[in-house]
Amino acid sequence: MPLSDAHSPSTGMPVSLVRVLALGHCAAFADRNLLAVAAPLLKADLSLSDTQLGLLDGPAFALLYAVGMLASWPLASSRHRFRLLAGCIATWALGMVVFALGRSFGMLIAARALIGLGQSAFVPLALGLIVECAAWQWRGRSMAVFTAASAAGRSLALLMGGTVLAFLARWIPVSGLAHWRLLFLVMAVPNLALIAMLLRRVEQPPVSLPSAAVFRQLLASFWRRPGAMCTYLCGAGASVLVVQTVGAWAPSVLHREQGLAPAAAALAFGVALLVAAPLGHLIAGTLIDTRGKSVTPMAVVAGALLIAVPLLWVVPRTTSAAAACGFLALTSLVGGTAAVAALAGLPMLLPAPLRDAGLRLFLVFITVLGVGLGPFVAGLVSDGMGAGGHGLSTALYVVCAGAAVFGVASALLARAGWHRAVVETAG
Repeated sequence: MPLSDAHSPSTGMPVSLVRVLALGHCAAFADRNLLAVAAPLLKADLSLSDTQLGLLDGPAFALLYAVGMLASWPLASSRHRFRLLAGCIATWALGMVVFALGRSFGMLIAARALIGLGQSAFVPLALGLIVECAAWQWRGRSMAVFTAASAAGRSLALLMGGTVLAFLARWIPVSGLAHWRLLFLVMAVPNLALIAMLLRRVEQPPVSLPSAAVFRQLLASFWRRPGAMCTYLCGAGASVLVVQTVGAWAPSVLHREQGLAPAAAALAFGVALLVAAPLGHLIAGTLIDTRGKSVTPMAVVAGALLIAVPLLWVVPRTTSAAAACGFLALTSLVGGTAAVAALAGLPMLLPAPLRDAGLRLFLVFITVLGVGLGPFVAGLVSDGMGAGGHGLSTALYVVCAGAAVFGVASALLARAGWHRAVVETAG
């Protein structure tokens, strides 16, 4: 029987809907972050540089992700959004298979682009459904549950990826397919169950239909307060850059600088992240919903990013794998808190008809800045510093701490403008 989309009468949160969409978001981030687990093996097997690994992790994924997010906007008016979500999962699962079988760097680039294309429509469609169905007083927490699933997915990539690699190293000889190739094939299989779950759901007609006028209205809304909007976006982009860059390179830091095997490095960071990252997301959602009048989203962004700077400074100076893992996980926690606070605060700035388009443009911006540039720039800086020592963790500090300081300044500048914009929108 199809699953119900009814709201929970006691909470105002569409529990069934949020649950299945959160599972899809978890799978999306598990699959996109699996490269962090496989990076040491890819580097050794294909003789890739840190710059090439950063290119695979960031720009190769983000380019079609950003294009697809905008191009898929008309799909928000579809009466078959759950079928479209299932198609998104099928597309990125195919990208996983292509990546596993790719024999050249160009094929790996194409496969990462296909994964990005599949995931590009999933996130805005899912967020649009949640914003439509969640009661306003629970919207922040509903969005936080959805985004916390992405943090859990990042952890799951490390935990399951590390476990699978350890199993393959123990039982499967390397004479056939390389272990990192088998890893991507194994991790693509659970997506079939998610596709089946989405196809069983009752379709929901959209609350509002997109039109060309919406983007014109959104642009007009932006130009009414360009300073506040620009600084708001910069604070959000800096937050995502910190999270994505740390997530992409943390297992490699533990492997190269602390001497852990690739599987052990992935498992150690995965366990730490499984607790830290979702906690950061839920803290942000709770603060926005329950303390929104006294603690603005931009105050949360500034405070969280400020904490990230000393955490990043300690990592190159520690000689303990456990300590390095803990500081990296705490950085992900505070970075995630900042990113979710910015995301949850965005619907308050926009009238209801503009929210879907606004969320898409917001996600495109933070993807290009945070996902597309962060891991790549960190890899580029790491190659410039040379191999050995604490070059990689120092590169992480240079890139992420610089972004955090920029994000703090942007968030503080955006606070007053955010207040005025929310009052105008409510009026």
